[in-house]
Amino acid sequence: MARKQESDVLADIARGDLAPVYCLHGAERYLVDRAVAAIRKALLGADENAAKGFDYDTFDLKEVSLAQVISAARTLPMWSKRRLVIASGIDGVKADQLEPLVGYTEDPNPRGCLVLVGDKVDGRLRAFLALRKAGYLHEFPRLRDRDLESWLASEAKRRRLTIEPGALSALAEAAGPDLGRLVQALEQVSLFANGPIKRQHVEDMIPESRERGVFELTRAIGTGDVSTALRLLSNMLRNREPPLKIQFMLLRQLRQIWRAKELVAAAVPRQAIAAAVGVAPFFLDDVLVPAARMTTSALQRSFSYLYQADRSLKSSRIDAEVQMMRLVRRLATEAGQRR
Repeated sequence: MARKQESDVLADIARGDLAPVYCLHGAERYLVDRAVAAIRKALLGADENAAKGFDYDTFDLKEVSLAQVISAARTLPMWSKRRLVIASGIDGVKADQLEPLVGYTEDPNPRGCLVLVGDKVDGRLRAFLALRKAGYLHEFPRLRDRDLESWLASEAKRRRLTIEPGALSALAEAAGPDLGRLVQALEQVSLFANGPIKRQHVEDMIPESRERGVFELTRAIGTGDVSTALRLLSNMLRNREPPLKIQFMLLRQLRQIWRAKELVAAAVPRQAIAAAVGVAPFFLDDVLVPAARMTTSALQRSFSYLYQADRSLKSSRIDAEVQMMRLVRRLATEAGQRR
């Protein structure tokens, strides 16, 4: 049976076409949680607390056996049309303990709904092969960066929101790639716009993330853009970002730049560089641009300035914000002179 997309699974649930078994797994936990919430709402209604203790059971498979969970799933409901049983941690169950699931998949309780949740299951195991054959296995992999805008457009349509293409790309860049944060940002902007969402609404409403802010600050320093670097630093300080934390983030960023520079020289592919450096592929260019511009000796000097600043921030009586402004000006000015 062909694997259903997330939208297909949610559409089936919304129509009341619920399967007796769901095994939901994948790296995109937001989508997994959304599917679980949709099943819960379809079976329990808006007030799920009213059904707790009667026809709704939740289990953690780290604490109970899968056999116990399946026994609960076979129990007929008392007050509802169907009994809902949700168990987390299916990916942590050992192969030999998964066997009861094979028999249950072949003959599930028609008045029950068993929902198994995990991060990543081994699709080669007999139990998961049986689930896939029956159409009960649903994977929610992490979205690729290039798919964020199209997913966001679908989400806006689902919420009956009108959003311009420029606003889509701006929102994906400002809030992605975490889907939970992306949806929260979409909701905030929709309330702010109170109508069709334009790019300007996104730029006015969504603050730069801490990671994005330090990326842009490092890029401005690396290109020798003193005025932009000081403006970005001023914004971070105005948003009450502690000077010592900014210094630490700059230091971490320079380590990433240095590592990226070495990997580029070794002709390592982009995806592998992102993984090795520890940044999302979406933000990789923010590391590669200063890596291309800054020489190794420039990076060494920058490290020296940052370590000096670390000692000074912890011991000097000079205002910490003034020290950070001096540090950033020095780093950016020297980078500009080298250019």
